[in-house]
Amino acid sequence: MIDGNTACGLGAVYGGATVAAWYPITPSTSVVEAFMDYSDEFRTDPVTKKRNVAIVQAEDELAAIGMVIGANWNGSRSFTATSGPGLSLMNEFLGLAYFA
Repeated sequence: MIDGNTACGLGAVYGGATVAAWYPITPSTSVVEAFMDYSDEFRTDPVTKKRNVAIVQAEDELAAIGMVIGANWNGSRSFTATSGPGLSLMNEFLGLAYFA
């Protein structure tokens, strides 16, 4: 048995995510930590032993969603994790992404 945040991190790895950007707050921190742990296990280059994903701690929720949208527009599967109030802060940028 695993908790939901750990399952979310594992799902992101199996879903093909290569970019994660988040602002540390509960519950987003544990989702990204799980993604990091599973990336170490499943997304590590066998030769160089380096993780094949980009994980960025943003300065705020707006920056996190901006990084994720930009990475997605450039062809990466990307995600962010946040709290309820964090999602409220991200809505304006999500609207821009939708219309752009």
